[in-house]
Amino acid sequence: MLSASELLPFLRLNASLDVVSSDPIRRAAFDRVFEGAAALAKQGAAPIVAGLPSVIGEAMAPFGWAWNGFYAPLPGDEGPSALHVSSACGPPVCSPLERSGGALSSGMCFDGFLLNQTLCAFDAGAWPGYVSCDATSGLGTVAGLVVPVRGAGGAPVAVWDLDSTERIEPGDARAMDVLFASLARTVDFDRAHFQR
Repeated sequence: MLSASELLPFLRLNASLDVVSSDPIRRAAFDRVFEGAAALAKQGAAPIVAGLPSVIGEAMAPFGWAWNGFYAPLPGDEGPSALHVSSACGPPVCSPLERSGGALSSGMCFDGFLLNQTLCAFDAGAWPGYVSCDATSGLGTVAGLVVPVRGAGGAPVAVWDLDSTERIEPGDARAMDVLFASLARTVDFDRAHFQR
């Protein structure tokens, strides 16, 4: 486990922001995300879930990160059959997301949850089973990123989702994967933290 005080130096070291992006403005934005996450981690899992989407939204808005937030199954839904929005930053989006099969059939959020891995779509609409929330949100999503949020045993308890109205960079997935993997080593997330 990482202590909350070790989190920020570890994020900066492991994410290698100089490699993640050649843009110093983008690197500085990621550093603000890391600083905000480290501050929230000192308070525990619930404040991370409640506050991190706003930290990310404020820092990454200049890059088209128009909506981000958490989707999680309800307690007892072991399948799971649906993912529900927890805390988020941005306009209202689709919730719940219903599962229509296995991987590559129910959209990126379910795929990230079922496969327990970070997924990046440079063309979100081309993702198999893509669930567009643009009619609800008015966003015009171009790209997406999904990162599993893992509990103590390493299994996903939720996913963090990004809807971007601009192109995302390949290093964005690296930075966010490092962030959520490191947070899972700092606090013990469980499904209850993601229930509204």
